[in-house]
Amino acid sequence: MPFKSDLIVKAVNGVAAWDLVRPLFYITRDGRPVTVPAGTRTDLSSAPRVVWWLVPRDDELARRPATVHDYIYTTLTNRFTKAEADRIFYDALLEEGMTTTLAWLMYTAVRIGGRGNWSA
Repeated sequence: MPFKSDLIVKAVNGVAAWDLVRPLFYITRDGRPVTVPAGTRTDLSSAPRVVWWLVPRDDELARRPATVHDYIYTTLTNRFTKAEADRIFYDALLEEGMTTTLAWLMYTAVRIGGRGNWSA
């Protein structure tokens, strides 16, 4: 299993965001480690409200993949391309047990709508 730790977060008061209590460790399919440090803020999934009926913000299978994806998008743009970050998200969703169809829909959404710090 590429995730080497559980996701432990605490809600941020008054904001739809969570802070990591402990680091989250992930190994990509090509063996690159990603460590999301404690204290990192995530929104877990920034899907538009209109699609929450399909993928709720708090979907258990999307939490860890979304957190890793958020971190790569905001911090590791020097180590990964956007395409790699999005593929890591897709792979992690499948590894968590999400259906191929739903994982593909979420992947397609970030491919189209995800901006990250590459566009800065």
